[in-house]
Amino acid sequence: MKRKPDFILQNVAGENLLVPIGGQVLDTNGLITLNVTGRCLWELLAVDRSVEDLAAGLIEEFEVDTQRARADVQVFLEEITRIGLLET
Repeated sequence: MKRKPDFILQNVAGENLLVPIGGQVLDTNGLITLNVTGRCLWELLAVDRSVEDLAAGLIEEFEVDTQRARADVQVFLEEITRIGLLET
C-alpha cells in the first residue's frame, strides 16, 4: 500500500498537517493533523509498503514492541483508508 500523492505534509507551528493539493482540495473538508507516529507512518508510505514494513519502521523509530507497533499501524491504516488517503 502507498499514500495518495494529493496530500503534502507541512509542519505549521509545531503541528504535522496533511494539506490537500490539486483536485483533492475540493474533496477534502479541512486539514488532517498527524501525531509523531502518524507522521512516521505517512513518510514511510511514500513508497509501497506492507503492514510488516510499517510496523518495523515504528519499532526502529520508537523502540516499541512488535504487538504495539502492529496495533498502531492497523489503527492508522483504518483511519486513513476511511478518509481516502491510501491509493487503491
